[in-house]
Amino acid sequence: MGKRRAKHPFEDNPFIDGFLEWMGAPEGQQSIEALDLVFGALEHAGVDARQRKIVWADGKRLSIEQSTDRIHAGHPGVPRRLIETHVLGWLENCAPESYSERQLEELDRLIGPWLRDYERTSRAARE
Repeated sequence: MGKRRAKHPFEDNPFIDGFLEWMGAPEGQQSIEALDLVFGALEHAGVDARQRKIVWADGKRLSIEQSTDRIHAGHPGVPRRLIETHVLGWLENCAPESYSERQLEELDRLIGPWLRDYERTSRAARE
């Protein structure tokens, strides 16, 4: 009797197949472009989570909305909402290398409510 080959988790996986299809589609390409744009723009930025500001490399302390507008102003062909989504993702995942474990925990504790409040007020404004 033949030996059965173990199936790789990505093989015949509808989620992965759909994701790969989306990445190849125009909207996926646009999202990847926006992601690269946002992470590039914020590469040297910091976060003041207590004051709920993104601290840009030039010293400007901007809100999420202001940061989104700043990036969008330089790239008006990229949908603002897409830029905003990736700014939120950047904030959610930012972890300065110089931070201690205690500082990272504090950052996580402060960013969660900041993002929830922003999304709640931003959603309410759109409705």
